[in-house]
Amino acid sequence: MKIDFSKLDPKAIYFTMIQCIVPRPIAWILSDNGDSSHNLAPFSYFNGVCSRPPILSVSIGRKKGGEKKDTWRNIEERQDFVIHIPRYPEAEAVSASAAPLDFGKSEVEAGGHQLINEPDWPLPRLSDSPLALLCRHYKTVEVGEASQGLILGEIIAAHIDDDIKSGDPSVGDFTIDVSKLNPLSRLGEKDYGSVGGTKTVNF
Repeated sequence: MKIDFSKLDPKAIYFTMIQCIVPRPIAWILSDNGDSSHNLAPFSYFNGVCSRPPILSVSIGRKKGGEKKDTWRNIEERQDFVIHIPRYPEAEAVSASAAPLDFGKSEVEAGGHQLINEPDWPLPRLSDSPLALLCRHYKTVEVGEASQGLILGEIIAAHIDDDIKSGDPSVGDFTIDVSKLNPLSRLGEKDYGSVGGTKTVNF
C-alpha cells in the first residue's frame, strides 16, 4: 500500500501520522490558568530538541473555534509549566484529562489529582508523579495551515523519585530504571502502550 499525502484531507493525514509515528512519549502538562487554578492536559507530539540549553518541544493545536488551546495560552501568558511523564497505569486518567473544559476549569480538580509544592518552583507538580520537569517558555513557532503552536520550553529543574534512579544526576552519572518508571506511550488512535522489554546496546 502506498499513500500519497497530497491526496489526503487533514483528518486522514492526522490519523495516518499518529498510527505511523509510534510509540510517542506523552507530556502531561500542568500550567497556570491565572486564577489560582491549574490546567492539566496530555500531548504526544513531544520530544527533546537540544541540551545546551536544555530545550524540549511540544506541539499544541487549536480548539474547534480556532482559539489557542488553554495550555498554549497559559504557557505564553505565564511562561512556566510542568511536564510530567505519566505511567502506564495512568492511561485512563491521562485520557480523561484531554476532555475539553471551559477555560479556567481545572482538570486537576475534575480528575481528583493531588498537587505538591516543590521548593523554589513557581508551580506545583502532581504528587504521585515520579518524574516531572519544570520548564519555561523559550519560543513559539506557529506551523502549518491550521497554525499549530510548536512550543519550545527550556528545562529549569527536574524532580526524579529516588526509587526509580541510581547514581548521581548532579554529575550526569545516573540511570533511570525504565521498568520502574513504566512510562505510558501513545500509539495509534485510542491505543496506549507500555515499555515492555528493554535491551542495552553498548557502542
